[in-house]
Amino acid sequence: MTTHPKIGLVLGGGGSRGLAHIGVLKVLVREQIPIDFIVGTSMGGIVGVLFGLGYHPAEIGQGISRLQQNSLFNLSSLTARSRQQRVRDNLSEILEGKTFADLSIPVMLMAVDMCHGHEVMLAEGELVPALLASSAVPGAFPPVHLNGLELADGGVLDSLATHVAFEQGADKVIAVDVYPELEKDNPWADPLSGILGFELPTNPFNGNGSKKQKPPSLPAALWRSVRVMTWHLHQQRLENDPPDILMRPNVDTYASLDFREIDLPIQAGVEEAERHLDVLRTLAGDRRVEYNFDITLEY
Repeated sequence: MTTHPKIGLVLGGGGSRGLAHIGVLKVLVREQIPIDFIVGTSMGGIVGVLFGLGYHPAEIGQGISRLQQNSLFNLSSLTARSRQQRVRDNLSEILEGKTFADLSIPVMLMAVDMCHGHEVMLAEGELVPALLASSAVPGAFPPVHLNGLELADGGVLDSLATHVAFEQGADKVIAVDVYPELEKDNPWADPLSGILGFELPTNPFNGNGSKKQKPPSLPAALWRSVRVMTWHLHQQRLENDPPDILMRPNVDTYASLDFREIDLPIQAGVEEAERHLDVLRTLAGDRRVEYNFDITLEY
């Protein structure tokens, strides 16, 4: 009997940049590349769970577009807790009563225990609270109390858990990294602009018309420090547990919580996956999977 390698797909966190995962999945489905399980963080977890339940990638994209039109991702007028409740209500419409056992493709969700600083893998129980925990971006959403822990977005420590895929027995790992590269950042950019996707009326980091540049503000300096620390850990983990295929869709210009544009990040995922077609086909070998999708998202 022929033994095929076990293939794990790691979908990283990154807010709206994670829409690129949908494009990658479109290509994997089209090419019939087999996926044995998914490790997802934040938006990568949401996309991975919907795919694991049997939703076609195109349907996932259309559903998120409808959610955006319903202002699910509008952060300007709601408190953190009310925003989270709105997300919970919308996820519950799709996933009410569903558990990890309902997934046709197993999915592991990554979160962080904010009290003890530990990474937590969620793979049992109800899907909605696990998804809320994995995507609880600090500041935008409060931590989620689950299994006696206060859990937040897995990206607090690292958004791309390739090490978990290997720990779960993957022989081959495909990783989709949507975390913005440090070198491409404006180092003293306004944190709100970088996260929410809108510019402040005035730029407090320059000299208001003066040729002399002002020192970075306290928020900008602290935000840059966080970015440097997380980028260092991100890169170190990739070196320690390198995937067999690493995709980095061109989504660096998209702010984490700016969902005004849906189609372009998805297309970036398609283009990046197509650049890796030869290695994807080689990795899959003679094993192909015909994916069947017979359920529809309703919002």
